[in-house]
Amino acid sequence: MDITFLGTASAQPSPTRNHSSLAFRPDGSDVWLFDCGEGTQHQMINLMAGHATLALQAPGNACAVLSAPRLAKISRIFLTHLHGDHCFGLPGLLCTAGSVVSSDVPEKANPIHIYGPRGLKAYVRNMLRHTMSRIGTGFVLHELLLASDTPSRNDECHIDEVLGDDFVATYQSTNKDDRATTYWTLQVGTATAFEILAAPIPHTVPTVGYLLREPASPGRLNIELVAPILQRNKAALQLKNPMALLPKLKNGETLTMPDGTVLSPETCVGPTRPGRVIVILGDTSDALASAFVSLTAEDAYVDVVVHEATNACLPSDVATGATPADVEAQTKSHGHSTPEMAGTFANAMRCKRLVLNHFSSRYKGDGAAESLAVMDNIKALATTAFGSDNVVCARDFMQVAIAPRPV
Repeated sequence: MDITFLGTASAQPSPTRNHSSLAFRPDGSDVWLFDCGEGTQHQMINLMAGHATLALQAPGNACAVLSAPRLAKISRIFLTHLHGDHCFGLPGLLCTAGSVVSSDVPEKANPIHIYGPRGLKAYVRNMLRHTMSRIGTGFVLHELLLASDTPSRNDECHIDEVLGDDFVATYQSTNKDDRATTYWTLQVGTATAFEILAAPIPHTVPTVGYLLREPASPGRLNIELVAPILQRNKAALQLKNPMALLPKLKNGETLTMPDGTVLSPETCVGPTRPGRVIVILGDTSDALASAFVSLTAEDAYVDVVVHEATNACLPSDVATGATPADVEAQTKSHGHSTPEMAGTFANAMRCKRLVLNHFSSRYKGDGAAESLAVMDNIKALATTAFGSDNVVCARDFMQVAIAPRPV
């Protein structure tokens, strides 16, 4: 499981930071894209072609990420909001990724699912219609609706659109105007599927963050115990390969052998490995004023939080008379956050690892000593508020490996 940052800039791109986008791979292959700023597909293409030289391993990775996310593997795209720096790359990327149709898979058998706030359907449909673009794989649009929202009309769907479900918000309180108790369930978790939730977060336009909860993994099968029992019952089982029964045991079935031996998951399979929990936020001026803390209350902890840190009060700012309070107030007035705000949120989430992104163009994302020193100062601000130094300042092409939880 890993996250690759394709763009880490805020409103304006720079020579060292592209517009916002990151790729999450739940299994190291399938790609879920979060935001799609201008130039995202170029970033993916460049990284696929030059992974060995472009990829940056995030500090603290338990293991290296050895490959780049691939355009052809994109199955889902999650938009946090419809500001241009987060979605202007979607048209081109969708046309490219959607043109990859295998000859042995029927058209629209595996459409790309796209999620976002209300307005997503109008944006994508108009963009494709007026440019007369086709998406060979097909695509599905899902809007996240509040109780007060009127659902978008579906009588003018694009020719390649597969009609999908919208999601209506769930409210934890009777006050449906209280965004801190509002969330959406995009996918119900199962033994094999992620639970995917979203919740509104304060910004200048409707904006959401996403919570990804991995299912628990079955424990390790005690093959040294089970194999001899299966082999001695081979003839009576009338199976050429009795080891073919192992998946049933690992998936929770109890097996009774012809000689009376009972193989149960409780005695033959080790402890279940808990699933990982990832929170990826869009732009926000107060992530604590959301449902994310309550949504993760029953989790032992959150493995990774990705949080914006648009502006910071650095020593150079202090030298000109600025104070942290001044910078925070100004930053929040534009709908954004500081590193200290990100650290405070991560602490409240009982997070193990905080990754900062969405930086002002003032903060360069290259490897020059001066640029790295500035980012170290930003990291220090977040660290103090977080109470942990497990903080990463994302750069374009940085890859964050998310290690499995211990049993």
